[in-house]
Amino acid sequence: MRILLILIFFLNPLISFSQNDTISLKNGRKVFGEIKKIESKVVTLKTSYSDSDFKIKFEKINTIKIQRLCFILLTKGRQKTGYVNSKTPGYFTITSEENTEETYKLSDLVLLDEISDKFWDRVKFNIDFSFNLTKANNSSQFVIEGALSYRDPKWISNSSFSILNSKQDSAESIKRTDVKVDLKKILPKRWYLLSNFGFLSNTEQALESRYTISTGIGRYLLFSNKLSLGLNFGINLNLEEFINLEGKKTSSELYLGSEFDMFDFDDFKLISTVNLFLSRGELKRSRADYNLDLKYDLPLDLYIKCGFKLNYDNQSATIGSNSDYLFTTGIGWSFN
Repeated sequence: MRILLILIFFLNPLISFSQNDTISLKNGRKVFGEIKKIESKVVTLKTSYSDSDFKIKFEKINTIKIQRLCFILLTKGRQKTGYVNSKTPGYFTITSEENTEETYKLSDLVLLDEISDKFWDRVKFNIDFSFNLTKANNSSQFVIEGALSYRDPKWISNSSFSILNSKQDSAESIKRTDVKVDLKKILPKRWYLLSNFGFLSNTEQALESRYTISTGIGRYLLFSNKLSLGLNFGINLNLEEFINLEGKKTSSELYLGSEFDMFDFDDFKLISTVNLFLSRGELKRSRADYNLDLKYDLPLDLYIKCGFKLNYDNQSATIGSNSDYLFTTGIGWSFN
């Protein structure tokens, strides 16, 4: 028994070492550890001999080998799941669980995540704050925003929230709440299915509440290792209640949307979405929602953010405005 324990003690480091991922650099050196992710042409590597993760630029890598099953996103919207191993410098081979092999250039790699059995390893979360205070009219404004995403080999889910509360003397309080939950399934040849649930409430448009449920289909018109552009369309159902108006209003709409994502420009990231809604029951009614988020990454998972949101409705409540917008700047923190 004592001999067995001694063997385990000495062999355990070797076993752990053999399970490490391997990166071969163009200068001839090799780095061993656990590749946590590959994103924006940067490899994040965790090692046993360093308290902080290594970040290696893609341009310095010659070959790569990953021991665990991976989710791989390639240019042109191609999505793969398998084991990654470079057999030729500048290229990598994906071996599926069915032992089929496909070889691509390293430059085709947009994003890579090791697939973990742990739920929290698949979750990303960020939250940011903005606060303004002025002596004039004793004015104060507080904004809190956040996002939560989850991804597995077949589904991508994104949710976000934005809450505004503004007060000043001799004026009514301004409130705005915006919540969105998206569920996307990636299909072959750049196509994807999309479902969305949303909630919006704002005093500017005299909107007590608007619940929306939509479903549709979309396609990436452009998908590279720097940016993506998608177009989608479908059907949307509204359940609305306006301030000082009795009863709830139900309507259905056709919608056309677009999403633009810039994710590989050093530490800058930009996401922009626009949706146009045309009512089926009220042909003269049209709505539009626009969102723009710009982030700059800082150390310690912090970031600076600028955001802009616009909501337009040509048939809003009589006492409300046709449009409402929100511009924010602040600092935030991200998890995973």
